[in-house]
Amino acid sequence: MTSSLDPAVSKAIARATGHEPPHRDEEYKRIQDLHIRHSRDLTGIDRCTSLEILVLVACDPVDTDQLSTLGALNLLRVRDSGLESVSGLSSLSILSCYTPRNLIQDVTPLMSISRLRNLDLTGNPLSEDSYHQLIPQLSARGCRVIMSDEFEWSLTRHLHNSGVTVSCYKSEQGYRLCRPGLKLTDSPEFAHPAIQKSDAESLFSGDPRRALEFFEDETLIPFS
Repeated sequence: MTSSLDPAVSKAIARATGHEPPHRDEEYKRIQDLHIRHSRDLTGIDRCTSLEILVLVACDPVDTDQLSTLGALNLLRVRDSGLESVSGLSSLSILSCYTPRNLIQDVTPLMSISRLRNLDLTGNPLSEDSYHQLIPQLSARGCRVIMSDEFEWSLTRHLHNSGVTVSCYKSEQGYRLCRPGLKLTDSPEFAHPAIQKSDAESLFSGDPRRALEFFEDETLIPFS
């Protein structure tokens, strides 16, 4: 199994166990905290049955069905990745789910997680129903939800519906653009250009591919 793992997953397993492969089944089962960066295949993490914390950065694809057996999982953090569906999380009882800057549209599966208390959906192209109906319901039952404001969300939704997988979110420095997943860049966690609101507003008209021009010659600065 170890030889067929994605290199990023294999590296994370080695870091968690303290040694290079091969790894025994017992070692997989003892892992409680796993951090994976730049993986294109998450095969193997389902063997980490005691996993409580999983952090995925710039991974694509991210299939939550591969996480559905991780019954001990308390915290999931997936950022700047290609996470499209959270359907595999519905059978879990996670406490915190932080998924900023992904490709999530439908949050319906999260409604069945009664224990969920912290949720971050910033920079996702959420559907109208998820944004206006389901998220308020989650908030009403005590879940602390971090999300894009109406302008950021509308622009993100517009760009993704136009076939341009660029998202807009707000930081302390103002509005920023990002490219979730690994289809447009090998380093989606870097180079999130800051733009003026007037520039962001201009992306609602004309060719949506103009959003990609803001990424040219950007310095590689990681974002948390």
